[in-house]
Amino acid sequence: MPEILHWKKARVVGRFLWAERLFSLRIEAPEVSFTAGQFVSLALPAPAGSVEPMLSRPYSFVNAPSSVQGGESHEFLIAELPQGTLSPRLAKLREGDAVWIGSAYGFFVCDEVPAADSLWMMATGAGIAPFLSLLRTDALWQKFPRVVLAHGVRQARELVYPEVIAAVQRERGERFFYAPFVSREVLRPEQRGIFSGRITTALVDKQIEKAAGLALDKETAQVMLCGNPAMVEEVQRLLAERGMRRHRMRVPGQITVEAYW
Repeated sequence: MPEILHWKKARVVGRFLWAERLFSLRIEAPEVSFTAGQFVSLALPAPAGSVEPMLSRPYSFVNAPSSVQGGESHEFLIAELPQGTLSPRLAKLREGDAVWIGSAYGFFVCDEVPAADSLWMMATGAGIAPFLSLLRTDALWQKFPRVVLAHGVRQARELVYPEVIAAVQRERGERFFYAPFVSREVLRPEQRGIFSGRITTALVDKQIEKAAGLALDKETAQVMLCGNPAMVEEVQRLLAERGMRRHRMRVPGQITVEAYW
């Protein structure tokens, strides 16, 4: 297949279903290197008669770069879109199946974010993936004394990788605050620690700041956003009211964005 030689052939070594149409794939491709926060395109051969030889879509690494050096596989969190051309096929992959992977790219990485007293990570759905990779790197914690992770989902079962988050909490202690949000499910009394509603609402009434015991302001904080474009846009608007702006190389600011749709 000369037309797909720029893709690296990889192998699925594991799959986990979190919720309906939300799953993780573990992929063996040790020659693929990346920086935490970057993404890579996963691909499968296109149907006969297609204009392009491969169907592909970018996905962020969930695992830390060091995990591959230790012999582990790459991991990706994928939301299946019923009308999609690729994700329903990825959802059908099982251990031993082939998948193709490109080179890592992207600037949603620690080095691109200015240093600050605190880093606020805000994600919806599968947009939490790059944050799970970043949180497991020493570079992040050397740069930011405090880190807040806010993750918004529709139902509690979509709060993925609880064991990874718990491990970060054990290792980093009071330096790390996790704020899970559920918007379309009535929470039970035993689901303590989960916020009901949306991240945007909690920004307006400062519920996150009160819970974390930390102020979110332009003088001391940096914000990273990844997920639903509507959330990303709304959070930027709310932060603009606090005097915060999009960070760019030539015009430094406080907000770094990854469009995850």
